[in-house]
Amino acid sequence: MQNNKRVVGFILLIAGAIMISIPFFYEWKQNQKTAALEEALSLVSQSDEVDLASINHLSLSQSELDEVIELEIPAIELKQKILPNTTEENLSIALTQIKSNQTLGEGNFTIAGHRGYREDRHFHSLPDVPIGAEVILHDKEERYIYEITSMQVIDPTYVEILEDKPNQNELTLITCTIDGKKRIALQGKLAHMK
Repeated sequence: MQNNKRVVGFILLIAGAIMISIPFFYEWKQNQKTAALEEALSLVSQSDEVDLASINHLSLSQSELDEVIELEIPAIELKQKILPNTTEENLSIALTQIKSNQTLGEGNFTIAGHRGYREDRHFHSLPDVPIGAEVILHDKEERYIYEITSMQVIDPTYVEILEDKPNQNELTLITCTIDGKKRIALQGKLAHMK
């Protein structure tokens, strides 16, 4: 009887250790992919001819790397890369463009990001961005500066928020609420380009 209790206790201990280690393993895998992305972007910025096959854990093509832009929100000290396509894998390592074939400074430029549990990742602090804050999108040549005009909590099915409005150049940033049941949407208008 005593041996059975020890065996059960040992099994529960091992199961608990595995359960605790799963998030750490997942984060370790994410960090590898993020580091690969950063390495690739650094190499691409230095040279036109880069052997991407030499970069371990890189899941993006040369054309996708060429389309990567950067989002900066000074009010929450955020600087993140934005990948051109929204996939689960891309969302795990960076922010993503929601709509395909978007053009910076034209229409409603839409960006999605996971909330993240760490303060320095993805859109963790997006709800803390105040109305009137600047949001800057950087591509290789220009900076597009938007001013946040609204924040709202919406249902995941409210996709109309992503639509272009006639003669309006906007930005929409989307993340989940903490419980994941709703979405937080920040919108801003294009103030100017530099």
